[in-house]
Amino acid sequence: MRSVFVLLVFAVGVSAFAAEGGATDASRPTDAAVVKELDKRWASFQDLKPRRFGARDLFSFALSATAADWHPERVERAFELAAQMQDRDPKSKTYGNLKWYWGDEKVDDLNAVEFCMHQGVLIRMLYADKLSAKGKEQLDELLRLGVEGVKRRGVKPGYTNIFLMHVWNLVAIGETTGRAELAQEGCQALDDWLRYTWKNGIPEYLSPTYYGVDLDCLGLLARHAKNEQARKNAEAALRLFWTDIAANWYEPSQRLGGAHSRDYDYLTGHGYLDKHLRCAGWMPGPAAPVGGAKSPAQQPASVFDGLCTWVPPPEIRAQLAKDLPRVICQRWGEKSWEYSVHYLGRTLSIGSAGACKGPEDKAFVINLPGDPKTVVCSFVMDGRGDPYGVNKAVTGGGHMKSHHLTPFFTSVQRGAEALLLASDNSKSRKSGSVEWQLTMLLSHLVIPAEAQLWAGDRLESPPETDKDKAFPAETVFFLRLQDAAVGVRFPVTLDTDGKRAPIHWVNDGLKHKAARLTCVHSETQPTGRGTVAIWARAAEGLDDAGFAEFRRSFAQAEAAVKNEHDRFEISVAGQHGPMRLGADVAKGERLARDGGEPMPENALLLVNGKEYGRDILRDAGPIPALVREQEKKARK
Repeated sequence: MRSVFVLLVFAVGVSAFAAEGGATDASRPTDAAVVKELDKRWASFQDLKPRRFGARDLFSFALSATAADWHPERVERAFELAAQMQDRDPKSKTYGNLKWYWGDEKVDDLNAVEFCMHQGVLIRMLYADKLSAKGKEQLDELLRLGVEGVKRRGVKPGYTNIFLMHVWNLVAIGETTGRAELAQEGCQALDDWLRYTWKNGIPEYLSPTYYGVDLDCLGLLARHAKNEQARKNAEAALRLFWTDIAANWYEPSQRLGGAHSRDYDYLTGHGYLDKHLRCAGWMPGPAAPVGGAKSPAQQPASVFDGLCTWVPPPEIRAQLAKDLPRVICQRWGEKSWEYSVHYLGRTLSIGSAGACKGPEDKAFVINLPGDPKTVVCSFVMDGRGDPYGVNKAVTGGGHMKSHHLTPFFTSVQRGAEALLLASDNSKSRKSGSVEWQLTMLLSHLVIPAEAQLWAGDRLESPPETDKDKAFPAETVFFLRLQDAAVGVRFPVTLDTDGKRAPIHWVNDGLKHKAARLTCVHSETQPTGRGTVAIWARAAEGLDDAGFAEFRRSFAQAEAAVKNEHDRFEISVAGQHGPMRLGADVAKGERLARDGGEPMPENALLLVNGKEYGRDILRDAGPIPALVREQEKKARK
């Protein structure tokens, strides 16, 4: 089926079109709203205060202004500022790269050149005739040196969004500037990514932010690459991403369910991907800001959006939409425990990962009935006192982000039931060149404030605002919202002295429509290890009688814990049979994971036991040859 491409408009003035590639016939803007928006962006570059704007803002502005045939002399000025931000010392390790922010002393975030070039090359590819002679000369120089920065970046296939951007930059700059060897290098890199993904899955799995960037880059390749095979390979990859999204799509809240690799929106799990979801008709738009800080997903549509948009064929979503409940198992890394499991029902979902991906991930997630603003239940191990991800701090590259801890983490899940174990003994953490000291050590289960909290058979009244209520660690909790419920037990809650810690229900997030169940491992900078285990069982379609039976069954289910010198074995009577985790948390070793979803070793994207991922990629680029080679080895 031929894919439909849609060009979103810049503000309201750049002509929309639907095509399978190529440039718009944008005319000089006459709409007052377009001029106002361009004037506003132009004004932001006039005050050269530190960190006033970023290098990629300059290229984004230049793309939009050039496409609209608006003030070529101002585009020249944008290129002039970009040149001042570019490292032009041939002896420098970051030669050709750019500073991320205007006020930066040097190149810090090496991704800057990739983000700048992937928009800059579009100007040269599609709108060169609208540049002044000076502007074209400036852009050619930025691209020529930018290639050096791109090639020196050294990105690997596991860094999904930047690697795909790297592929686009090599292919597009090579094809546009007549450097065939560069374009071929990019096509080979795309083949490398397909081989890697065939074997390991997508490491930045289910990211509400970076799946959007992935779709940008693959959409550009599918629509604008001259190499036919590269276009076909990119389209196969797009089908994989959209099938992944469809499989894990939690319709009640119009977001990705399950565990996520990188999610900047702690509370509601929305991000840059939303712009693609709106364009595909999966979400209404334009969306109002949800989940905290304004993100690119809530910005006006741009020329760039239109050039990279690839609308998925309807059958991708249709083939999975009615398959409820469903269980999704997928790989996301090179190690055997780098996988995730997601149970998706009609009104709830529960998902877990086999390990933490990093300081922006959600390794354990529960979605309860609601809407796009309903808070996600998620596990957070916290060393900064920021359970809701609203207190950002400087991280690597000088960016302001809210980072949680990345403890040793392991889990097992079968259907709508999961058991996890997390442990950390850090005193400090480092992100890039930035090191920060832990001021506490806490484990949170963030919950929507509107959910009822039951302790056994007793419905609890919320503590006063900014207060907490302590419960014995053995308490069996239940969250109830509409017809869905989740039982939560804490088999392990050890503070840094090795003592059993209580669980606190804390009511400090009401302005965010959130609350939390918190285990306090240490109220001050930790001097030892904190460990927590959570056992959760979910169910939907419950009336009062069904909820009472659900409580009874889960409360009476047996659980046992063994712990000798940080070597844990946790066994629980799961709804579908025994579940067990074994781990040496001090050594970071996973010793047992029993009773979970059956998952073949080579599974890529499995939905209710059916392999979708490998079927999609089986005929893409280098994969047929790779399969023949693997089959030949298996016969020997």
